[in-house]
Amino acid sequence: MVAPKQLLASLATIGSALGAYSFPPHQVRNAGEPVGQLKNISGIEMYISYPPGRNTSDKVLLFVTDIFGVPLLQNKLLADSLAANDYLVVMPDLFEGDAISVEEQEAGLNLTEWRALHPTPKIDSIINTTIGYLRNELKVQRIGGLGFCFGGKYVPRFLTANGGIDIGFIAHPSSLTEPEIGGIAKGISIAAGTLDASFNATAKGRAESILNTNNVTFQSNLYYGAPHGFAVRVNQSVPQQAYAKQASFIQAVTWFNAWL
Repeated sequence: MVAPKQLLASLATIGSALGAYSFPPHQVRNAGEPVGQLKNISGIEMYISYPPGRNTSDKVLLFVTDIFGVPLLQNKLLADSLAANDYLVVMPDLFEGDAISVEEQEAGLNLTEWRALHPTPKIDSIINTTIGYLRNELKVQRIGGLGFCFGGKYVPRFLTANGGIDIGFIAHPSSLTEPEIGGIAKGISIAAGTLDASFNATAKGRAESILNTNNVTFQSNLYYGAPHGFAVRVNQSVPQQAYAKQASFIQAVTWFNAWL
């Protein structure tokens, strides 16, 4: 007779081998092989993950990444997890092949110099081109935007009254300014962590105050013990971090299910 623990381990291995859609839609993936495709659209490399059994959807999410960009496995798996919830997910390469690797970041790469190579106008242009592709080529009517870390600054920039994103979600944003928060005119959901120096509980509270004053529909969660980057990269052996990643994923999916 197979021991229960051995049976569960075997089932997990089989499920992982079957790909993203053997996982429940509400479960974020943390391991396995990506199931999306890389495509070059208007000179921009994009990772595109499709909803189960289809290559189109009227529900589209624009995934604006952290500094690790399209190459990071966790970003691809997160895109696949979102797609499993019946969304078409498009993740453009914001850095033209110059995304930071985890190894470079841990070695202490000079991020100030790297950021200077990827200024805000250039990132805005890549996002605008991607939105144009979604609107003009795919004929998308409404777009949900997700921004993580670096990308958490940019989704709000496109949630202005005339911005190209219709509803947004951001997690542990970096370099997000109060004027950018003040420019938000469409609904936004925010995920913040108590251990995130880039966007702490105080910054979250200030953002809520601005959004409330401006009568913007919003929702926010603060995750205890969650460090910067928790919605993408966490130590799964730390319960607070594992919970924060899974719960923030549910937060995003629930938000888009309701408002997109």
